[in-house]
Amino acid sequence: MKKIRAFLNSTYGEQIGNSTRVIYGGSVKANNAADLISQRDIDGFLVGGASLNADEFISIFHAPARTNKL
Repeated sequence: MKKIRAFLNSTYGEQIGNSTRVIYGGSVKANNAADLISQRDIDGFLVGGASLNADEFISIFHAPARTNKL
């Protein structure tokens, strides 16, 4: 994700690069969502199979609040 942010900054300038939301589309689960969202260059998730389980999805949904990244 850091490389994506660096590309955006170098290609479009820091104002655009830093204001663009970068969405993580890898394997997001309840047990790794808080660690992932706490990374500087991840602004959100594209949740796949974990969204099929309501409890798992709710835990992922609340991950930013657990890391103070809203």
